[in-house]
Amino acid sequence: MLTREEAVARIQQLPPDQQAEAAQLALKVYGPAPQTNRFAETRYDPAAYIKKYLGWEPWSGDENHPGQQQVIDAYVLALRQQHERKAYEAGFLSEEDAAYCPWLKPGPVSAADLQYWQPRQTIKNRIRLEAGHTVGKTKLIDGLVNHFFDHFTPCVGYCFAPTGEQIHDLLFKEIKSDRRGKGLPGRVMDLEIRVDDEHFIKGKATNNASGSGTERAQGQHGKYNIYALDEAEGIADFVWNAIDSMTSGGISIVFMSANPRTRSSKFHKQKNNSNVKSFRISCIHHPNVVAGREVVPGAVKRQYVEEMIEKHCEVVTEHSEDDHTFDLPFPVITKDGTHPAGTIFKPNAEFLFRVLGIAPANISDKNLITVGRFEGACKREAPVEDPQRARMGVDVSRYGRDYGTLYIRHRGRVWRAAQFWQQDTNEYARVIKDEALKLAKQGVKSLHIRVDGGGGFGGGVIDKLKNDTELRGAFTDFRVYEVHFNATAQDEKSYHDLITQAMAEAAETLKGIRIERPPETLEADLCERLYEWVNHKGVDVKKLETKLEFRKPKRLGRSPDDGDGFVLSVAPDFLFKTREVGSLEFRI
Repeated sequence: MLTREEAVARIQQLPPDQQAEAAQLALKVYGPAPQTNRFAETRYDPAAYIKKYLGWEPWSGDENHPGQQQVIDAYVLALRQQHERKAYEAGFLSEEDAAYCPWLKPGPVSAADLQYWQPRQTIKNRIRLEAGHTVGKTKLIDGLVNHFFDHFTPCVGYCFAPTGEQIHDLLFKEIKSDRRGKGLPGRVMDLEIRVDDEHFIKGKATNNASGSGTERAQGQHGKYNIYALDEAEGIADFVWNAIDSMTSGGISIVFMSANPRTRSSKFHKQKNNSNVKSFRISCIHHPNVVAGREVVPGAVKRQYVEEMIEKHCEVVTEHSEDDHTFDLPFPVITKDGTHPAGTIFKPNAEFLFRVLGIAPANISDKNLITVGRFEGACKREAPVEDPQRARMGVDVSRYGRDYGTLYIRHRGRVWRAAQFWQQDTNEYARVIKDEALKLAKQGVKSLHIRVDGGGGFGGGVIDKLKNDTELRGAFTDFRVYEVHFNATAQDEKSYHDLITQAMAEAAETLKGIRIERPPETLEADLCERLYEWVNHKGVDVKKLETKLEFRKPKRLGRSPDDGDGFVLSVAPDFLFKTREVGSLEFRI
């Protein structure tokens, strides 16, 4: 008698019209595939599964220039975290579920047992990938969809692309090609792989090729759910809404990928969500391009990058983060000759999205901080700054879904030190004090704390900090400022209010500091908050949109809590000059 794997391999060699009947007979003979045991060793090692069963090997980048392996790591972490959260919320880990949490013991589960997730922590189970051409984004999603199907039972999955041709000839073609003849569970059909009615993955086009209608993204969800959106910029809004509904229960993973051309698409805006982990894979950092030979079969080659440089880049004399300039560690050969290693190139819009995987800025965008400048601050080494000087920025929450933030600038670095989920002045003051005393132990003598005073809640925090004798004694220069963003700007001829000038000053500061471990929402808070020109005392000045405008559904749909905390921490001291008259303090 044939083994199960041999029978599956034989069935997949039959004509398509005979496969379904043969698979049903095999199911009666062999029963459901024992997936839990068979794939236990590779459940949290997708790279090993891909290499062993699918026949190819993911390539790795590094922290600043991610590759396929870095995306895999985020996928694995999201799976581990969701399993831990499920066990913790149930309060008990069953023997059955213990197979999916081998690092936990069956039985009662407390917060002390958790290794990958902590209560209230947001799980980034939506993985967003923007990439240049032919770096392996579709191949990667193919590998992870196959991995999920074989390791998490029963799973329901849907793969989407804008057109039937795209879903059939791109993502699902890769899924089927990698799977056929490998003895893996389930039947491989045209736009579906299926074990039974509870365990399947389907491919769907969101609109037909002729444009005569749309195929609605209706589907079931189960214990395990996976969704993949390829060429995601072209996917209709109703699909994104449907996925929100279908991921409301069970353990879910959402992949979304695109070669980004616009900053107005749903795909681009997804990066603003706290449950999204974003990656960008650039052609210029791909192993084939760096090595000048085919390290990864079938992927982008150096010749393509050189051709695109020739057509879409100009040589410049110095770097500009705003323009996304770049240089390469190898000579670049074009029709104009050989450009030595280190030559600085300025790309145009087409090079940005085709090679670097960067959505070009729309000419109508009105923002004070560019994406390039923000990314430059995330990558550079910290400059030398006075180690005895530190500044804190505190944004306080006003609404139920908002959160407060504490940012610190010290020694050329800026980082988020804390988040606050409740309007509790004691908690704000306690955490701020703890962080301040840590700075004192590091030798800080001058500490200024800028607290958002809007809405009145910040006043209670400010009073507690100002009246804390231990804090005052820990620093030779200790000041606490109540900041109102709608106050008059210092430069009234250029800016309408204080927050607009503070944001503009932050844009200048970003040219020379390092941002440590930026939260996912920070980039959008800084780079997508728009300004307009308004008449102020007879002069046209810039005015930043308010928090209320930013949080509207048609904009970002949330408050820019990270951005405001950041700006307060990096804005220059002269914006907060005060004069005391008796017991009163005035900003001047």
